[in-house]
Amino acid sequence: MTSMNGRAAATAPLSAAGRRRRETGIATGFAVAAPLATAVPAVAQDYDSHRAPSAHSAPQHPHYLSPLQVTSAYYASYNGDLAAGFDSYISKDLVLHGFNGPEQREDWIKGDLNIKAGLKGFKMTVLDQIVEGNRVVTRWSFEGDHTGTIFGIPASGRHVTLSGMSIDRVIHGQSVEHWSEGNFGRFLSALQGETDPGSATPGSSSK
Repeated sequence: MTSMNGRAAATAPLSAAGRRRRETGIATGFAVAAPLATAVPAVAQDYDSHRAPSAHSAPQHPHYLSPLQVTSAYYASYNGDLAAGFDSYISKDLVLHGFNGPEQREDWIKGDLNIKAGLKGFKMTVLDQIVEGNRVVTRWSFEGDHTGTIFGIPASGRHVTLSGMSIDRVIHGQSVEHWSEGNFGRFLSALQGETDPGSATPGSSSK
C-alpha cells in the first residue's frame, strides 16, 4: 500500500495495449485477491522491463506468480497477516518512493502495522488494479475506528478512511520498487479531529 510516513509518486504513462484491469467496489470488499493464507508461494513472472507483453502473452517463467497475483496477495494480507505478506512479497532490496520522498523499507511496514493496530475493524479494499509489463497500479482504500494510538495521536473513536494509489514494479515474485500517493495529511487531521473524517474517502474533492 503505502509508506504511511510519506510517499512521492513517479509513474510512466500506461498504453492501451498490454493493459489488464480489475475492479472491485467497497460493497464487495477485498474480492480481487485470495487471502494470504491461501496464496501460492511468493514468486512472480519476470517481465522484460523494456518490453511490455500483452495480456495474452506467455510468461517467461511459468513457475512464478504474475505481477498482478503478487500485488493482489500482498494487499490481501492487510486484512490478514500483514507482516507475513510484507516479508513474502516486498523485496528486502526495495527501492521505496514515499509520500515525502524515498524512505526505508522498515519504516513502511512499521507505520502500516501501527495504523492497522490503531484502527478497530480495519478493512483494506482494492478498488482498481491496472497492469502493464511488470508494473501494477493499485487504487486502494482502508477504514476503521480510531481506538488506539497512531503515530502518537491518542484514540478519538472516530471512523476514519484513507485512499490512495500505489505502483509496484514486480520481479521474481516480489515488489522491488514502490511508489505511492495518498491524502495522508488529511488522514492525520481526521485522527486528530481537525477535519471531517469523510473528506479522505475515495472520490472526494480533497484527493
